[in-house]
Amino acid sequence: MFHINADRAVGVLCVLLSIALGFAATVARSQDSTTPLTMDEAISIGLAAAPEIRSSEAIVEGDESSLDGAGRLPVPELVATLDNVPVSGDEKFSLTDDFMTMQRIGLMQTFPNRRKRELQRERAARETDLARAQLRSARFTVARTVADAWISRALAEQSLTRLQQLKPEVATQAAAANAAVASGRASIADALRVQALDARIEERLLAFEQEAQIRKSELGRWIGDAAERPLAGIPADRELAHSAEALVAAVPEHAPIAPLAAQVAASQTDAELAQAEKRPDWSAELAFANRGPDFSDMVSLEFRIGLPVLSRRRVNPEIARQVSVVRAREQELEGEVRMHKAEIQATVASLDLGRRRLDLYEQQLLPLARDRSRLAADSYRAGRGSLLDTFEAFAEEIDEQLAYVQLQGEVARAWAFLHLLHDSAATTALNSKSEPAT
Repeated sequence: MFHINADRAVGVLCVLLSIALGFAATVARSQDSTTPLTMDEAISIGLAAAPEIRSSEAIVEGDESSLDGAGRLPVPELVATLDNVPVSGDEKFSLTDDFMTMQRIGLMQTFPNRRKRELQRERAARETDLARAQLRSARFTVARTVADAWISRALAEQSLTRLQQLKPEVATQAAAANAAVASGRASIADALRVQALDARIEERLLAFEQEAQIRKSELGRWIGDAAERPLAGIPADRELAHSAEALVAAVPEHAPIAPLAAQVAASQTDAELAQAEKRPDWSAELAFANRGPDFSDMVSLEFRIGLPVLSRRRVNPEIARQVSVVRAREQELEGEVRMHKAEIQATVASLDLGRRRLDLYEQQLLPLARDRSRLAADSYRAGRGSLLDTFEAFAEEIDEQLAYVQLQGEVARAWAFLHLLHDSAATTALNSKSEPAT
């Protein structure tokens, strides 16, 4: 009969469990590495990892933490003085012999006018709003940049794939050129032109392969190792959640405009703060004065009040300057709003017309190009067509395929821009800092 030590049995079970978990993790990582990476997922990863966003979040946290201290009274000041110390005669430098000599200590508190303190609190709030708006803008910029990097890589890989699919047929025609020259069916000049076209297509294959590697590296700058995964299809057929009219109507709320709108509000508060300088500040000082043993100690209370009326030449110019800053930023905001509206309208047109053009490619241009190249090849094999015409028909089909892929990218970029403008995670959700929804 066998006896198994309980501790040893537990240890064996732990080892087996760790091996099983490690195997499961390896399988999960393997599956994840082969799962196609969508544009939405790339944006989520980029938003979670971007240092630019972490920096903006830190600024927001700092500004929010300063709100509690805004508009409070200044720190009290400790006052310590020696008054009326004699410097000549028998009592020279004595602190106790002369009845006027005092050692005074006290506290002084400044009291800015109430309106100024209210505006200081408001200015701190405006500064926080500006930081939040800049965070929104940073999130939008990162999301759009990641989307553009994803689309650029997808275009290069799609172009490479389509070119590789057509390459065997082109190579077959290039080989037929040599046979045609040997049989006398084609001239050496035609054969050389065919070979030149074949070499040009090979160069385009290498160029797209190079482009795909570069774009993959650029995407990796934002999403790290996730850039090693294959990409999903280009989202050229996705619909917007908002109408074009709603997008234009909400322009002042869009993330690209938010920082400038916040700066206008902050400038308006600065102008009011300058105006508040016309109201006087005041201060109070309470002091205890110690004199010699033969004299009584004293307590004094002193009040001071500013006279802004006498500093009009300093206050009024500052008010005028701040008002000018407000006007300048308002005009700048208006210009940005107009430009942003025009950009939205142009992008909506690109999206709508681009999709119509894609339908035209899918329904007519690509099938026609395909049929023409196959018909030219069949005619040549039947002895009714020329080798050069056949090869040029394949070259035109390649051009149509690549133009279709580029148009897909234009449509996808237009959709991504309009989508991210109203996407809650990329523009307004400050509470969700690492898991944005796109």
